[in-house]
Amino acid sequence: MKRIALVLAPFALASAAFAQATLPEVADTDGNGSWSLVELQAVWTDLNEDTFKAIDTTADGNVDATELQAALDGGVIKAPEAATNG
Repeated sequence: MKRIALVLAPFALASAAFAQATLPEVADTDGNGSWSLVELQAVWTDLNEDTFKAIDTTADGNVDATELQAALDGGVIKAPEAATNG
């Protein structure tokens, strides 16, 4: 039984990695290494203060890459759709 678990473990980790949404390009206009509500609203135009607070799990007024990734993975926000030519 342990052998099966050891063989399957890398596949489970790989599928978890593929399940993560890729972080979209978000401009860090003030260069502080995280994003404010205004910076995120450039990508998510309907993002409101309540949702921003839900994403900002550290309650420091900024969202870092870990918080943004967790929000995408948890379905708090959806990755913006890619722009289409046409």
